[in-house]
Amino acid sequence: MREIKFRAWLKEKKEMIDNARPDFFCKQLHYLRGNSAGGQDVLGVSTEDIELMQYTGLKDMREKEIYEGDVLSNGNDEKPYKVIFENGSYRAEFEEDFEEYSFDLIDVVAQGCEIIGNIYENPELIRK
Repeated sequence: MREIKFRAWLKEKKEMIDNARPDFFCKQLHYLRGNSAGGQDVLGVSTEDIELMQYTGLKDMREKEIYEGDVLSNGNDEKPYKVIFENGSYRAEFEEDFEEYSFDLIDVVAQGCEIIGNIYENPELIRK
């Protein structure tokens, strides 16, 4: 069975949260934050203030989990790929000459790729 995991980009704080736990019923995102006592506090934020990204179930060549919004490189001089979810499947998309092209993500992963960033923390990677 596929593992369902999320991470979230906190828009206001410009911060990435791993292991995010969305509560779609309450429209909240819960996450853990270390405190000064060495423990962890559970914090929450409205789902309107985040960008939620789901784990694709795939890993890059370094065994790092690939999420929506990640930016991938295949090691060539080609444009980097942006991971998207489109028409019921995960895709690797790139732009060239103002045209967007996309491929099945699993095909890009099979050829060998590496996560080089994400669209929130590293937007310059896809704006070259």
